[in-house]
Amino acid sequence: MRKMFSAAVLTVAAVSAVLLGGCKSEEDFRNERAENAMKHFETSRFKQPADGKVLSLRDCIELAQKNNLELKVRQLEEQVAREQKTAEMLGMLPELNIKNSFTARSNTAASSSKKLEGSGMTYGYSTSTDRNVNVFSTELALSTLDFGLAFFNTVQANDRELMRQQRLRRTSQNLTLDVVKSYFRVAAAQRAIGITRKLLADCRGRYELIEKLSKSRAITPFRAFDETRQFVDMEKRLTNYIRSYENSCVELRALLGLDPSGQIRLDESVLDTVPRLEFPDLALMEQIALLERPELYETDMRKHINVTDCRKELVKMLPNARIFIDFTNDNNSYLYHASWYGIGITAAYNLLKLPQHIASYMAYDSMADVEEAKAYSMGVGIMAQVRISHADLLSVKERFAIDDRVCKTYRKNLQWALANSKTTGELSQLELDHIRLETAEKEIARIVSLGNMYVAYFQVLNTLGVSKIDADSIDALKSELEAARLRAEGELLKAETAYNKKLTERPAEKPAAGGEAVKAKADFDLVNQPLTTLGVSDGLASGI
Repeated sequence: MRKMFSAAVLTVAAVSAVLLGGCKSEEDFRNERAENAMKHFETSRFKQPADGKVLSLRDCIELAQKNNLELKVRQLEEQVAREQKTAEMLGMLPELNIKNSFTARSNTAASSSKKLEGSGMTYGYSTSTDRNVNVFSTELALSTLDFGLAFFNTVQANDRELMRQQRLRRTSQNLTLDVVKSYFRVAAAQRAIGITRKLLADCRGRYELIEKLSKSRAITPFRAFDETRQFVDMEKRLTNYIRSYENSCVELRALLGLDPSGQIRLDESVLDTVPRLEFPDLALMEQIALLERPELYETDMRKHINVTDCRKELVKMLPNARIFIDFTNDNNSYLYHASWYGIGITAAYNLLKLPQHIASYMAYDSMADVEEAKAYSMGVGIMAQVRISHADLLSVKERFAIDDRVCKTYRKNLQWALANSKTTGELSQLELDHIRLETAEKEIARIVSLGNMYVAYFQVLNTLGVSKIDADSIDALKSELEAARLRAEGELLKAETAYNKKLTERPAEKPAAGGEAVKAKADFDLVNQPLTTLGVSDGLASGI
């Protein structure tokens, strides 16, 4: 007895040590955070691209898709969702319980009985159980309720895995857009630095030249001050690209999953080519966005999860039937049969839980309607995003056309000025330096506009939810949309009929009288006049 008590005490002590060992203090978390800080800091320094490698836009996108940490987190979440789906599938298996029990008594389990009528004992003490008994049993049981719930849990787990895939897809699309934005900022700043440093080196003697001309009274002190101020302001604007270059590089390297403190060199040749950006008509672009955006897929999946919850509540309203078969072996020597099989079925029904299941069913059904409304609202917002991004692209293209035209004009003027200075010598070195600086500024503005046009193009692709737009992909999407239109032709006809019915039932508006009628006509004329008369260019007007 004393040994049993000592063993019990040791067991309790061991369990207590395990439980208390799981508790952490604030100091423990701080030490763990310090270790992780050093580990993450040192690990980030190992992620370096090849030394001296010039990265193109494609290289940067591939590096980001491979090394970006946020994307890796999404991938791990998808893997977790896949494992959870497997776990829910295994939940549909029946129960298989294997049990072995051994009992030992210090004395014999004996008993006697008493007469119900009359008096006296029926017989003396007797026993039907050995002192040491071992019972082994195996039971296979299947609960219809648990099986049905496990099946629908598997369906929901599959939906959640698909949702994670759509989130991963959207994260990848947003990452590509962020890389493109940072890439062209770094490339433009890199090109601007090259232009600025060369130009500032060519014009390094302008201050001495101004001072020399002022002392010789070739120019007035007021003009000397104005020329100095103009050169200083322009030098500040040009050197801003040098100061912003490092910030842009840090942002790009962080997106690529590389060490933010390292160096990076980009291929600038993409800025030497003006792309031809062509898109289908705006209505088709809106339909493509409604078909391809991952957020809409995720909303549809959440709706299906709510519908599955409704079905789970219906299953819970049914009686719980439990079918089982078991095998038992008992070594009790007093038994006539030591082994036997058993089969049976039990059914239970909790009536008081029925109102709760009905209320839950109605709640999940309402949540499915909410997701349907969310999908429609999100679809309208996405169509607005398509129009806005398309209008921004047209605006950026127009801005680039202006900057390109101005830059070419300044280049011609600079060439003429250099040629005129060599032949006649009438143009002073001071004015030549001023023209060089202005031409360089327009050149950099053109480069920035070209980079913005590339970014606007990728912004449209991101809004559409696709990676490219070409003739083959457009034809495939058209075919898919047309097939969907044929499948939904009945619902579209009902919606059109209901809309026309509302129009016919709308009461006629009373005509405005007096000054109100004149004002209404003026507002109508303002709204319906051509966009070009409102100061909107032809290209942007056609896009709107």
